[in-house]
Formats: sequence, C-alpha cells, structure tokens
Amino acid sequence: MSETAVTRVGEKAPSFKVAGFDAVSERFDTYALDDYVGKYVLLFFYPGDFTYVCPTELVSLASLKEKFDSLGVQVFVVSTDSKFSHKNWNEIELSKAVGGNYPYPMLSDTMGQIGAPYGVFKEDDGVDLRGVVLIDKKGVAQIISVNAAQIGRNPKELLRLVTAQKEHDDSGGRVIPACWVPGDETIDPSYSNSGNMWNNYKSILENEKK
Repeated sequence: MSETAVTRVGEKAPSFKVAGFDAVSERFDTYALDDYVGKYVLLFFYPGDFTYVCPTELVSLASLKEKFDSLGVQVFVVSTDSKFSHKNWNEIELSKAVGGNYPYPMLSDTMGQIGAPYGVFKEDDGVDLRGVVLIDKKGVAQIISVNAAQIGRNPKELLRLVTAQKEHDDSGGRVIPACWVPGDETIDPSYSNSGNMWNNYKSILENEKK
C-alpha cells in the first residue's frame, strides 16, 4: 500500500466515497463525505463485525441516537468488513441487541480508504482500530483519537466531547474547561484572562479540584 498523507486535527478531512449498508432502510448504498458538508460527521471505527468488544460499543452508541440527532450529527460506524457482512451482523446480532435495525449507516472501509489518513487503519492486520473522528460543518477534523482493540470506548464521553465542540462553535469561540458538561461555564480566551484565570474563573478552577 502506498504511503498515505496524515490528517491532523485542524486540517481538512479527506474526501471518501464508499459502499455501506443502511439497516433502517434495509438497503445497500454509497456514502460520500462531500454530501454532508454543513453537518457534523462522526466516524466511529471498530475492528470487525461478529467480534467481542465491538458489539458492546455499537449498542451503547445506538442508545444515544436521539441525542446525536439533536446535535445535528451524522454518525457512521466504520470497519473494513463488506456491506454484506454488515447486513448479516445486523440481522443475526445487532438488531436483537438494540431492539430493532441498527440506527446508523455501516460503512465498508476497504483497504483503509477512510481510516488510513487518521492512523486508524492497521495495514498488517487489514483492520481498523478503535478510532473516532469528528468532522465539523466546514469539513475540518476537530477530534481524532485512536486506541488499541482490547479497550472499549465510552460513547457517553464521546457525546460530551461532541457537545463541547458544538458549544465552542455556537458561542463564537469560547473554550471548554476540563470536565465540562452542558450548562457549565465556558471561558473567554482573551488577553485579559491569560494568566488571570484564578481571579476571573475561580468557580471553574475550584470545581476541577474536587
């Protein structure tokens, strides 16, 4: 495989056009990133269908569908499995686990076309690792994270991070402190606050000590 350019946070997300399976409409389709400009796009990579940790993650992610929808986020779950494998996995296991057809489109990342630019695709094994990429409305990658296959992720924390990114965007650039949850105070990244957080944002700093 030829060397792939690395995409970093703050850079334009590379375009892709891949096959996938939409269990809700029960159809195969083609998905292109360019079709989602103006929306947040969350790519949730996982190593494989019919595995062990992956279904626990996908079921947890599915339980948050309404909340991601309310934020205007298009979620895709992504692995190197074929669209046919995705269909079979939904029918055999996922639909039973979530109580209906799987709610997010399942993309087929053949040869790591989507995952490789983010360091998610493990070429030696031919699989995607547990990666997450959040692409903002302008098509810029704002969150990129990757961890090893043996450690499952917490989709509720992912929802918090996506909500924090939207809060930053909607507030005109206010920044988000540690452990922030909706309703908490945010920070004006102004010159007057640099080195003066203890005076201007005592409540935030005190809260993070708890």
